Amino acid sequence: MKNIFRLGLAALLLATSTVQAQPLGEPAPDVGAGKKRAAACFACHNPDGIAKIPGTPHLAGQERGYLENALRAYRDGQTRQNPIMNAMAKPLSDRDIVNIAAYYSLQTRMNNGPAR
Repeated sequence: MKNIFRLGLAALLLATSTVQAQPLGEPAPDVGAGKKRAAACFACHNPDGIAKIPGTPHLAGQERGYLENALRAYRDGQTRQNPIMNAMAKPLSDRDIVNIAAYYSLQTRMNNGPAR
């Protein structure tokens, strides 16, 4: 009986954490589409999200929500001002932003320090 209770509790926790991870009514991010759309980002941020250009931030393993907010801020040009990033983000749809953020958030973060 104790094992059935534990199994039920584990299933309930798993089910509720999955619901919280993806808001209702929104489709899950398409990581493959995010990688394709992020191709324009590769020159500075690289496909693996580990930037080789000094002063360019690493995106690998960054929180998806943070990346989404940053890309929207660059696209809208109200709170983040960078001529290159504003121009790169301008044509992105909300869906593009979600997909790109999902792609980079799933890349492996560098082990030798925080993102720049």
